[in-house]
Amino acid sequence: MSLPVSLLICLSVVHLGMGDQPVEEAVTAKKVQHLGNWMETDPYAKDVQEAVQFAVKTYNTHSKSKRMFKLASVENTKTQVTNKINFKFDAVLVKTKCLKSENHDLNSCSLKKRHMKCHFRVAFDPRTNKHEVEKHKCKKQVEEA
Repeated sequence: MSLPVSLLICLSVVHLGMGDQPVEEAVTAKKVQHLGNWMETDPYAKDVQEAVQFAVKTYNTHSKSKRMFKLASVENTKTQVTNKINFKFDAVLVKTKCLKSENHDLNSCSLKKRHMKCHFRVAFDPRTNKHEVEKHKCKKQVEEA
């Protein structure tokens, strides 16, 4: 066998051995977020925190309470990518002693005992760079003695 033919056979064998991973293996090797599916998300991720802070600010603006609420915790965070980035999460809000009319910095407000458990759904439109609270539902948490 001549050298060029041997070289061609060796290169063909190496190329076949290095072939691409089958699609099933590639998908299971890492998590891929499919368009439209809800995926669990790190609650401390920057984009999630921005959505959470927007939701709390909007809740404070529109609530009937005279006092402001402060974020205590956030959990069950999920995102969905469509033409917008959707977030849904559960948040515990604590009523503060600061009046909304006095326009306080939430970090300086002392807390009361009243807690609210809220479920929020927030959309972020990357084209306009704006958040929108699409849905929220809150209820008082029962005080544990």
